[in-house]
This record gives sequence, C-alpha cells and structure tokens, in this order.
Amino acid sequence: MPLFKTEKKAPRGPAGRWDVLVSEEMCKACGFCLNVCPTDVFAWRTVTNRLGWFPAYTAREEHCVGCMLCYQICPAFCIAVAPRTGGTR
Repeated sequence: MPLFKTEKKAPRGPAGRWDVLVSEEMCKACGFCLNVCPTDVFAWRTVTNRLGWFPAYTAREEHCVGCMLCYQICPAFCIAVAPRTGGTR
C-alpha cells in the first residue's frame, strides 16, 4: 500500500478559514507535508534553517481546507493548523 496517493484530490470544505503555522527552525525537510497536502499550501524555502535543511513554509494559507493531513504526518511535530479567529481575511 503506497504511503501517498498518486493523485491529489482536494476534499470538499471551505478554504481560507485556517491558520497554518510551520516551525521552520524545527523542519527537517522530509517533504511529507508537501506530498500529502491536497491543496498545495506548502513550498520550500531557498535558504537553510539552523539545522541545515531547506524547510517547508506556508506559501498559500488561503488554500487550506483544514484536512489536518499535514499536522498528522509531520514527524517533527512542527506544523500547527487551527481555525482562524476573527473570520476570513
């Protein structure tokens, strides 16, 4: 059984109602979040963090549908997803 789906399919849900935070100093650049995200919220930094990795960052937070797959799969526990307070931006 493959770890990741070969075809990304975005779940149904309202986008843009979630805050997505990546602790870039803890990120070990495994890429799991980029591979599992159905709406391409994450991207790679072009500069290294203190650990020497090119960390992921939240590039398109407005695309997040709150599926929490990135939060669940991150082995370094450096991703936080929470409902946005104060409504949409």
